[in-house]
Amino acid sequence: MNPPEPNPADLNAIAADSIPHSDINPQSPQNLGTFLDRLYGTLFLPQLTFEQLKANPNFAQAMIVIALVNILETLRLDQFAIYRIIWSVISGFIGWVFFTFLLKQLANVFQKKIEMRELLTLTGFASLPWLFMAPALSLPPQFRVIAAIAVLIWFIVWQVWSASVALGIKIWKTLAIVPLAIFGGIVALIWLGNTFKLILSISL
Repeated sequence: MNPPEPNPADLNAIAADSIPHSDINPQSPQNLGTFLDRLYGTLFLPQLTFEQLKANPNFAQAMIVIALVNILETLRLDQFAIYRIIWSVISGFIGWVFFTFLLKQLANVFQKKIEMRELLTLTGFASLPWLFMAPALSLPPQFRVIAAIAVLIWFIVWQVWSASVALGIKIWKTLAIVPLAIFGGIVALIWLGNTFKLILSISL
């Protein structure tokens, strides 16, 4: 009597059990395990990366991105003095936090609740496209303006996109929130500057 032929389904199950799990699901950029993965993902896999950043926010990494963007922007302007670089980083942090705070407050209009840490992480990483402004402006004159406009549009789209993922709302709704946050931040900073000038004028 011949032994029964093995069931193909059983053979597949045995083969699957014999293969290490790491070989079935290899590490991919979508897992975003490291800071460099997040930098790469923000630039080239934004949707997946923004979702991962929302699920696993990291305020310290976002601070590094903002600091890097402001340092390179200061160097682009040929301002190599240490105090200018430090001031650029500090003012960049203040503007970033203030913009994100206004964005969070405006999101309440849509009854969306989100932690400040999540929103700061997303908007921080979404600032990465600005790193390409210096290379764009170093191109020949006939390409410089177009490249700079492209980088600016890239930066704005990524900010809107990240806010959309963070708040869980449609992009067209986010388009109404982000400009309001930017405008509100500019007005608030102007008022703050005028207040300091008034105080100084009174005290002197």
